Amino acid sequence: MEAEATGVRRAWPADVLERAVEFDFTRPLAFAAFAAVYVATRIPWLNLGYGADPDAWRVALSADHLLSHGEYLPSRLPGFPLEELVTVPLVRAGWVWTNLSAALVSLAGVYLFARLLVELKLPAKGVLTAAFAFTPLLWINSIVTMDYMWSLTLVLGCYLALIRRRPLLAGLCMGLAISFRLTAFWVAFAFIFWLWRERRLRSALPFAGAMAVTALVAYSPVLATYGPGMFNFYDAKVSFTGFLKLLGKDTLGVVGALAVLAGLAVSLPRLKRLPRDFLVDSHVALWVAVPALVFGSFTRLPHEVAYLIPLFPFGFFLMARYFQRPVLVAVAVLIVLSGFVDITSPGDEEVSKQTFTSAQIGAGMMLSDLDTLKAQRAYAGDLAAVDIPPHSVVFTGSIYPQFAMRNKDRLELGILERDHGAISMLTDRGEAVDRENDIHYVWLLKYDAFEAFREQGYNFYYVYDAEGGNASVFHFRPAYYDATEILAGRSPTSGKGTASTHR
Repeated sequence: MEAEATGVRRAWPADVLERAVEFDFTRPLAFAAFAAVYVATRIPWLNLGYGADPDAWRVALSADHLLSHGEYLPSRLPGFPLEELVTVPLVRAGWVWTNLSAALVSLAGVYLFARLLVELKLPAKGVLTAAFAFTPLLWINSIVTMDYMWSLTLVLGCYLALIRRRPLLAGLCMGLAISFRLTAFWVAFAFIFWLWRERRLRSALPFAGAMAVTALVAYSPVLATYGPGMFNFYDAKVSFTGFLKLLGKDTLGVVGALAVLAGLAVSLPRLKRLPRDFLVDSHVALWVAVPALVFGSFTRLPHEVAYLIPLFPFGFFLMARYFQRPVLVAVAVLIVLSGFVDITSPGDEEVSKQTFTSAQIGAGMMLSDLDTLKAQRAYAGDLAAVDIPPHSVVFTGSIYPQFAMRNKDRLELGILERDHGAISMLTDRGEAVDRENDIHYVWLLKYDAFEAFREQGYNFYYVYDAEGGNASVFHFRPAYYDATEILAGRSPTSGKGTASTHR
């Protein structure tokens, strides 16, 4: 009797661990409890602004402009119409509400991911659901006023609808995903490929039709204003070392990336089956096709690591298929941990010798993102507090969208030049004007606009990052024309879809 009791006690920890690893979070009460934790963990980000990426503030500017002037101008080309539209009813209430809406939509994506794990009969459902919910890059982007997680949630909805043989609903979801973020179009090719592999090509027509109609309706305001010019984008080169930094430092964190690489190495015997499985299993083929297409698109324009977000759920599916369960659990835990503690080094743009020689244990990307948000808020406040003489122009650099939105009650937001060739007319050609003192705050200035101000006798001021930015984009430096630097040597730390970092 005692031995039996002892046996039960010995089995108990293993049994609890087994249940936790395989826990099904799609059950109503379980998901309600999980949702409460999910939202609670996002609270520290809620009231720090629209996001670390200037594009989040551009979205808010676009929504505010539509409310103020009845005119839709995209936050930046090629346009993100549904993101800008869903922000309109919330933007006047402030960033707490726009960020919370993103968090709730992201939570819906977590549920769909958990549901897919059940439908696909993949192991370690509990651990994978938690890892997906708290992966640092997805965590950061679940609490900003941007399009990434809206689009990802709809992609997951599309996959689930296709599995359940509802092509029209799947096409609607895919069209909405594209309407939030145009590059989701690449994922649609992977789903059509999956339908072909499933011998369900007849479903491709209603799927593609619903997708096309939905996306065309959503983008019609952009097309009406810009025509084919809507496909303009900021086509700047990124160095190979900068590309490596994005992949290694910002995607999963160094700890998370090393964990995945170690998991791949340990799982090589299982991974040998992948080529054969790709040929015989349509789901495996899809899980390979989506990351391949997303990553291929990213290599064309690797500006922001958040462009890789659509590959995350499919990467988790592959890990679930080919990693042994203890390895999978360990990798998932380390990915989440990297958001809090990571291997860090100074320098934000390039991988160099110093990246390795100065590496040390430091804050992970989520804590770094919080620091970035607070630093940007302080920087915008300090810029507003600078005593600028009347009749002046101030080059504010990348902080402009945030500065304009934070000070819109005392500044008049407008457009300096209606240039449909600009990536963002509201910011690249926008201005925030203190009418009482005749002070014009701009991001950057084209030389002809600069000359027009000079002829009217304006004084010029600039912040550190605006000097190099103006030289790069418009090929002249305000300092060469007697402009005065303010907030000398300081620069906002601009997050690009993730934590920015001096990590």
